[in-house]
Amino acid sequence: MLKAQTYFQTYLRRHWPNMRVALLGLTTGAALFLGVRAVSPHPGESCSQLGQIAEEWELGAPTRHLLCVATLDGDLRYGRPITPEKPARERH
Repeated sequence: MLKAQTYFQTYLRRHWPNMRVALLGLTTGAALFLGVRAVSPHPGESCSQLGQIAEEWELGAPTRHLLCVATLDGDLRYGRPITPEKPARERH
């Protein structure tokens, strides 16, 4: 047991600078991902002005437009707008 503990302490001292950089990168990435998701509006969240357009941000995905719509209960909530389908191109 003592030998394993000594080996682990030596290993940690020797490789700590590299592990610290990797750990810092992981925590920075996680904080950025969670921060961007927390700041952007999501479908179903309440909004203040009917017809207001906002963007939903998500890292690694394109932004999506959200529209402030009225629900049947009279609440104002963000929802995705219905867009017309693009016509299929004919190949010649």
